[in-house]
Amino acid sequence: MPINTTERKDRDIEISIIIPTYNKFPQNLLTLYSIENQHFDLSKIEVIMIDDCSTDKTKTLVNRNFPFRFILLRNMKNRGRPASRNRGIKSASGKVLLFLDAEILVPPDFLKIHYDYHQQHPQLVLTGIMCIRKLYSVLYPDFSQDQLMECKQVAGKLSEFKMKFTRFEKNPAVICLIDKMHISSGMYTSLSVQSPYERFYRRTIIANYGYDLKGYRLPWQLFGTGHVSVSRKAIDQVGMFAEYPGYGWDDLEMGYRLYRNGAVYLSDKNLISYHQEHPVSNTIQDESKRNYYKFQETYREIDQMIISLTFLPKPFNLHEVNQILINYQNLCKQYPDRFHLVKRTFQNMLVQIGLLVRDNRPVSNLIQPTLGKKEYSALVNEKNELKKLEKYRTFMRCFNRLWHLKKT
Repeated sequence: MPINTTERKDRDIEISIIIPTYNKFPQNLLTLYSIENQHFDLSKIEVIMIDDCSTDKTKTLVNRNFPFRFILLRNMKNRGRPASRNRGIKSASGKVLLFLDAEILVPPDFLKIHYDYHQQHPQLVLTGIMCIRKLYSVLYPDFSQDQLMECKQVAGKLSEFKMKFTRFEKNPAVICLIDKMHISSGMYTSLSVQSPYERFYRRTIIANYGYDLKGYRLPWQLFGTGHVSVSRKAIDQVGMFAEYPGYGWDDLEMGYRLYRNGAVYLSDKNLISYHQEHPVSNTIQDESKRNYYKFQETYREIDQMIISLTFLPKPFNLHEVNQILINYQNLCKQYPDRFHLVKRTFQNMLVQIGLLVRDNRPVSNLIQPTLGKKEYSALVNEKNELKKLEKYRTFMRCFNRLWHLKKT
């Protein structure tokens, strides 16, 4: 286990930054430069980078000198991101664990914000996932056309970057647009644009619940390991990441476990970070669908499965899903011994959505054909009774939309 630093006592480490990486050089080096640039005592942090059997120059990072404890762990075979994070957790000494993607650049106040919040809230999860912007730091020949067009537009703002892009167009090859100087000066931010995810979160979550997420009952889905921190104690209480294969949902499964264990979720308007754009595999969407189904089947709880409503042909957004959940939970609290068929049918429809999405089948015909005539008639009666109770209209609109989904 090579360590590129002078020895320090483990008890002095306040924050362990855990970064899995796979073939992300030189972007992972740029990320380390941004951590160098922090307004924080770097003797109190460690960066644990787990190289998941990369074939690029990532292994050479161990030969560089950083002003913080830097540990580079190398997997002998590709094990995936959750297994790599787990290895990082086992090696970590910090009281706070901060998970970061290898290609995320962070501004100088990044560590101080995380540290200050954790001093005030011992059961905290601090998420920065809602404020991640897109940034073009490296040009890749296998960028999509949309990426190339967007990069050309942002690079054209300054002559230095425009010249590099022009050279790239004439001879497509991997070219770094920025270096350490651009990061220390903050000039790199001129190559950033607002991401669709940032726009979405601002419109649906921040606008309705603020950065303190007050009233938001699905905060666990903001446990995105691209940028999130949690206390070591909280992780020790719930255990390691579920090692799902491929891409997606292992982080949200951890977020859900933490939420069930009493974690408080917050964000901050200053927790801005920058995702360095890179080519994206076409397989990750299918992997994510399969992993969602694993997650669903692990718990089968309403406050978890209700996220299936975002997978519909005409999806509900997260604000709408939260309002449906609140309305449904109020129904269950007010009438614990009534409307059993409606409740059971709603849960079964959510399960069915996850299964259909996993198998890439149309989300339709969610009412189970096994319902007998008597049971079906009783279900219709319960629906009609609920319709008369006007305070459950939000839930019933959702229920009826699922009920009427037909094959097209």
